[in-house]
Amino acid sequence: MLAGLGLNASALYFNGGMTGTTGTDYSGYKLNLRVGEGDFAFEPSLTSYKYDTAALANKTYRTYGLRGAWEQEKYTVGAEAGTTPEVNGYKNVYAGGDITFSLTPTSGGKTRLAGPGARSVSGGGKGVAHIDVGASLRQTQHTQTVGTTDNKTSQTAATLFAGAKVLMLNLSGSYTGYAYGSEDAAVQGFVPGLDFAVIAKPRSSVTARVDLPSALPMITPFASYTATKYKGAKDASALGLGGYVDLNMLVVNVAYQIFDNGSTNKSFVSIGAGVKF
Repeated sequence: MLAGLGLNASALYFNGGMTGTTGTDYSGYKLNLRVGEGDFAFEPSLTSYKYDTAALANKTYRTYGLRGAWEQEKYTVGAEAGTTPEVNGYKNVYAGGDITFSLTPTSGGKTRLAGPGARSVSGGGKGVAHIDVGASLRQTQHTQTVGTTDNKTSQTAATLFAGAKVLMLNLSGSYTGYAYGSEDAAVQGFVPGLDFAVIAKPRSSVTARVDLPSALPMITPFASYTATKYKGAKDASALGLGGYVDLNMLVVNVAYQIFDNGSTNKSFVSIGAGVKF
């Protein structure tokens, strides 16, 4: 495969991991891979989730995605596409793009603090050591088959995000606004900041996260907050706590998230591990 892509194996870098999530009537996992050479990287992904409810017939949904990125020291430009094959009469297809600017870039441009290219970054600095800002746009077509009719919902998600390394803290946040064309089909998918898939039509979502590198020996704890407004449903919020251990070539993470939709609280636990070289 490497020869077919014209890549030099000795110049490659690799980052991959898998995270599993379990919660109230829910289970899922996400597999991410990142292979790069020089300024170019491509990222295939597989996300699987299942709600143990009669409404979804206890079926498992899988989303296959691919993102390519061109990474320079001061900016990153990416494009993505993916699909959820039909299960229980539902399917979707999406495409999008993103751009990130580093106002105080680091060498190589491969450690963004926010956006689709974000990855765990350890260590601290003096003053404001690193700032990233950017935006992304994704268009998704949701299709739901009822009898012989294919109902469709067109969804556009626009996101603004930013991240900064300030003293010993890594801070990041985002705002996502949603617009809809036709609204005939149910909508399934992931909202920024949530560790699980939702079945609803979000109108907007705000996320905030703080990481504390070097707060504990070898462990970086973090806390996150997400607030989401939905069409035809109550507003919801989620509080997340967790931590990760970065052993250079091996990263292990664990997170606990409490989701409050105004009527009930649900808890989700995520555990993951990855390698990089």
